[in-house]
Amino acid sequence: MINLPKFSYSKLDTFVQCPMKYKYKYVDGNYVQSDAVHLDLGNLLHKVLEIKHRNIIEGIRNDYTYLKEVYLKGIAEDTDKDKGNFIIGVNAIKEKFGEDTFIEVNTKSNLSYVDKLETFLHYLENDSIGEQWKPLAVEINFNFEYEGKVILNGFIDRIDINDKGELRVVDYKSSNKIYEDKDLTTPLQMFIYTLACENIYGKTPVEFMYDMILLGEKQLACTKGYYKRGLKKLNKILDSIFEAEKTGVYAPKATPLCHWCDYSITNPNAPFYSQDLCNYYSLWTPDNKTFKVNRKFDEFEF
Repeated sequence: MINLPKFSYSKLDTFVQCPMKYKYKYVDGNYVQSDAVHLDLGNLLHKVLEIKHRNIIEGIRNDYTYLKEVYLKGIAEDTDKDKGNFIIGVNAIKEKFGEDTFIEVNTKSNLSYVDKLETFLHYLENDSIGEQWKPLAVEINFNFEYEGKVILNGFIDRIDINDKGELRVVDYKSSNKIYEDKDLTTPLQMFIYTLACENIYGKTPVEFMYDMILLGEKQLACTKGYYKRGLKKLNKILDSIFEAEKTGVYAPKATPLCHWCDYSITNPNAPFYSQDLCNYYSLWTPDNKTFKVNRKFDEFEF
């Protein structure tokens, strides 16, 4: 049997963002343990919601005092995704990053983490998934072969089911702003989750939702024709990756996002061992928004 390469949505998305970043991480093996408040909070809030909806699935009444204790103090759970990990709570996150981080207002959302966490706590206890839907599964692990080319793997936050047996995919986002309409027509993440549901349940979901858990917003995704467009998008990305592997050329895409890249020296939070790996970064910073590139890429260097 051929040993096919494995791809998660995040791995594919990294290539889309910047093939050079993809090379540093997945080809050269420069894995970085990023340390940021939004990552710790995202892990924690996902876990709290996982516990809540797993209880509903198993017919266990939710104890919101307990859920808030997990929120504050963290939890260790023996699940496929978090095996051997302790997910720290808000108290430890505040101690780790400082109170100032939580009161600083984000320019995209015009909210501080204090504001957003208040929204989450209200959402935790009061949000309903709708009368016609009930949770079917949470943190669903998938791992399947796609067209004899690759193995697609990952986790889906939640799958709901209605009385007709139809499926809805829900993905939690702890982002600072909602998606623009153009980002909702054919999101690659949701298309991969579609393929996963077909593989696991033999059904194509009829609804897709991004649940913006820190903003109190929900957005439906995948417009008519998304499946055909999704197939085309996924195959195009895979073909580009295979071509890069063949030629050894992973052309960088310098954008303002370089400021948050673990391989760019303009990122003040990048680890010292990775921040100077890339020479092709954008010089854009939040304090100097003039776009320039540090060094022009020449594929013949490689």
